[in-house]
Amino acid sequence: MDLASRSQVEGSAHSPLNAGGVLLQSPLESGMRVLGHAISFLGYPLDIFRNYEKIHKITAPVAIMHGTADEVISCENGKALHDMLQKPFEPMWLEGYGHNNMPQDICFRYTKKFLTEISR
Repeated sequence: MDLASRSQVEGSAHSPLNAGGVLLQSPLESGMRVLGHAISFLGYPLDIFRNYEKIHKITAPVAIMHGTADEVISCENGKALHDMLQKPFEPMWLEGYGHNNMPQDICFRYTKKFLTEISR
């Protein structure tokens, strides 16, 4: 997400803002928010993953897939980020799946659907 929100990347003549699309799997809203909102307030200066502050800069279509039973990064992170997108693609919330057991075939079908859509 950090890369997709930048206007320039060192060593590249291309801007990530010109990307055709961005696909996020189990995205993190914030490193500290994973630990809880009280900790996120106190730990704000230490949080190097403040994706909620970067997501609005992404101008490309963004697809998000996330398991609803994810105990590593709550699905609420993905839902909150999706609500902040400029160009949201229909998200895929995988009911009952966690962080490390999302079915590869379903994820690939979703990715193909997204790629087909953005290539039009």
